[in-house]
Amino acid sequence: MDKKRSLNQRISYLLSLGISAKLLNDTTIQIFNPFLPMIAAGAGLSVVALGGIVALRSMMGFTSPLMGVLADRIGYKKVMQVNLAITGLAMIAAGLSRSIFVFALTVIVSGIGSSGYTPTLHAYLSTKLPYKKRALGIGIVEYSWALAGIAGLFTAGYLIKEFSWRAPFLFFGILLVAAAVFYQTLPVGRIKERAAENRESESISLKTIQRKLADFFNFGVHAPSVWGTIAVQGFNFFAIMQIMIIHAGWLAGEYGADSLVMGRIALLFGAGDLTAAVLVSLFADRIGKRRSVMIGVAGMSAGFVLMPFLNINLNYAVAGILLPRFFFEFATISNLALLTEQFPSERGKIMSIGTAVGLAGITAAAALGPVDYIRWGVPGLAVISFIPGLVSFSLLLFVVHEKAAFRSLEGKEEL
Repeated sequence: MDKKRSLNQRISYLLSLGISAKLLNDTTIQIFNPFLPMIAAGAGLSVVALGGIVALRSMMGFTSPLMGVLADRIGYKKVMQVNLAITGLAMIAAGLSRSIFVFALTVIVSGIGSSGYTPTLHAYLSTKLPYKKRALGIGIVEYSWALAGIAGLFTAGYLIKEFSWRAPFLFFGILLVAAAVFYQTLPVGRIKERAAENRESESISLKTIQRKLADFFNFGVHAPSVWGTIAVQGFNFFAIMQIMIIHAGWLAGEYGADSLVMGRIALLFGAGDLTAAVLVSLFADRIGKRRSVMIGVAGMSAGFVLMPFLNINLNYAVAGILLPRFFFEFATISNLALLTEQFPSERGKIMSIGTAVGLAGITAAAALGPVDYIRWGVPGLAVISFIPGLVSFSLLLFVVHEKAAFRSLEGKEEL
């Protein structure tokens, strides 16, 4: 069936273009983790100062719900193009910058595009894929995160070593702008009309603003399942990031892991992420998205229970981190597929709110994780991460439904 369509109408083409552009986008997100000292030195900043800039960049993710609303109104393809262009141009400007102010500003602005692109891509693909194959498509696209941590960061490291810290900014920036242009070949994503929405102009008043704000967060009778699915995203990110934000300090401090060892560990984590994404794409549609998320959350929580007992040497400690991280990735990708059908008519907004809530979890974990480790060590981290995992599982068990809204008629194409 797919072979009878023109190239740009084929699902295989959409997935190939999606994973390629997302790999570039994800590399720009991950690039600061291993190369923070080199980039800081080149830009004339301290590591602490650049860390603050990266934190502000991450906070731009809170603008993603606005991008989601815009995508639901004017089209997913246009907003994806805008986000790719914003990130690409900002990366190029950062690479060409000759002042700390311009560098900082452009890095921060790049966060608007990088955080707005991914949820819009998920929403767009959801209009092209039937729900029974939604996890397969999103799982394949999410290979990009692991591949960015392997191939993307390897390329960035090579460019920094052979040229300068500016090279990866320019390289990935140019490719992202090219991707934004190339996205013009994609078919337009169908957007459901809101029959009850009054698009007539109305006077701006306090009551109008209050009503629109209430409407923004109103998902009607489906609200419990919608917000429950979104909350699962936030709790899961908080749980795992409590560990990931301090794992390098933990392994270096307790077992003397140097940069070379940490590089190998990062490669192992990337392989685990890729394996989880592959498994989601193969099995989540068969066993059900909600059940798949529950398996992931249960495995992640079990990993937190085992973590203190595995903290006896470097190899076991790494295994103790890898286990919950693997199941977190499995749960997160499955949850993205589950979230796409919670309220299809406002899919872009919901996916973007999910991204913002996940970011809130990351932000809270980044602030609390190091403090918790210093106060209570690995056992304390494990307990504090287990609690939100338990909350997530309870939400999935009692609040979240497989398809909260009506069965979507979108995406009748076959893979």
